[in-house]
Amino acid sequence: MSTTQAYSPVGLPGRDTPEALLHVGTALLVVALAVSAFAVWTPFGVAATFVLTLIISNAMPSGVPVLIICAFLYQNLVVAWFTPYIADNDTFDALRGTNFIILMTAFAIFLAASLQYRVRALSELRPWLLLSMVLCGTICLYFALGAVYGGPKDAVVYFRNTITPLACFHVAVLAASLYPVDLRKSMLWLGAGAIIYGYAELIFTMDFLGLFHGDQYVERSISRQVETGVWEKALQETGFVYRGIEDVMTTTFFNTPLFNDILPSVFRIGGPNFHPISYGYALSIISAWLLFRGRWLLPFAALPLLLVIGSKGATFLLFVAIAVRLVYSPSRAGLALMAVMALAVVWTTAAIAYGATHGDYHVLGLIAGMRDFLADPLGQGLGLGGNLSSTSINLNWQSAQAEGAASVPVESAVGVMLYQMGVGSLVFFGFLTALAAALRRQLIETGDPDFLFGFVGIVTISANAVLQEEAFYSPLALAFCLLLVGVSLGTRWRMAAAARTEASS
Repeated sequence: MSTTQAYSPVGLPGRDTPEALLHVGTALLVVALAVSAFAVWTPFGVAATFVLTLIISNAMPSGVPVLIICAFLYQNLVVAWFTPYIADNDTFDALRGTNFIILMTAFAIFLAASLQYRVRALSELRPWLLLSMVLCGTICLYFALGAVYGGPKDAVVYFRNTITPLACFHVAVLAASLYPVDLRKSMLWLGAGAIIYGYAELIFTMDFLGLFHGDQYVERSISRQVETGVWEKALQETGFVYRGIEDVMTTTFFNTPLFNDILPSVFRIGGPNFHPISYGYALSIISAWLLFRGRWLLPFAALPLLLVIGSKGATFLLFVAIAVRLVYSPSRAGLALMAVMALAVVWTTAAIAYGATHGDYHVLGLIAGMRDFLADPLGQGLGLGGNLSSTSINLNWQSAQAEGAASVPVESAVGVMLYQMGVGSLVFFGFLTALAAALRRQLIETGDPDFLFGFVGIVTISANAVLQEEAFYSPLALAFCLLLVGVSLGTRWRMAAAARTEASS
């Protein structure tokens, strides 16, 4: 990474629109080129993605956070175009892994940048770099353990999901500490694009997806589930008969049987990333971030889409953000933060209490994680247990409901992490707790609503993670939130350092 670029130590008023256009346009182009390179040949794709990310990180380091957001939100839209031409499932999966190569390349580059003198001179940043290194080492240790004692492929999947939030935070906080990173226009445009896409998908359904082979993308995912026996198992356990793609894409309003007899079924949109819950978190986080910056139109436009998607956790995040935004004032910052924590506790407690009396899968998975953690506090290793692991394929939910716990932890990010990482998971939880405390302190000192957004995001997503794997493991949930948090903290520390330098000169 270049250390001699002429960036001013503070923001550049008046240049936000041209720079945002450059960042968003370049990011979308890089994502398209990288996915295309993977479609040619996987090793070529890895090399091309590495080189492209390296170039952007050196030539335009302040645009790297936008590149990461675009990669996670819009990559699968590009992948869908190639669906008819990629016959091999391994190659298809490689295309979908492009965003992780982008992220880890940027992570490695900014990790190397941590050794620079001007980074060490930022006293506020040093403890976070140290904590990041400790957490990274812990994750790598449990990755090695999981690869040895479990399946290497499962270990890789959970390594990716576990390290992504840390990598996003590290890249963002370093980028914003060294360069002015202004996401105002970028987030507005990316959010508007995601919302327009959502309404187009909701109104025109499969006709819209068919314009860019999105219908074939969805069919490919479902056919792989059929091959692995997912729908046969669903038939045995719930009586659900899979008849076609629209059966899977249609759900009850807000994804709950409570509205079965009141409202008609809806087409459950997946967004440009083709995953409903992750898309819901993306909409919620973008909306909350804009909300705390005084923009109300896009958040309210996103709200109906969230209700259709039916992700209760993502919707809860946005509702908390709206409530806090309405009552917040700098003089009552402490009270507002306490209210956020109280809402999170009540939400989680009520969900566990309801789920425990109804044999809810998420609660059964959480109980399994806590049970196995107490039995073996050292942990099993990444990839053992969890929705995305092969170890949970043969899980019998009827037996789990009868026994009061699943045979392996699933559905709950907290339960899965306790099982996989044991006491090492406490480093992860401690990292989030320390971040929330730092954001609280910065909010009280500065009154900057960016820190209020970060606090709300971390607390509500952590509460959701008690009963939802996607809250921690989806790149558009915790990882996206921590990227924005990293930008806020890095900007604050860069400007504080500039003020100290000016005062001493």
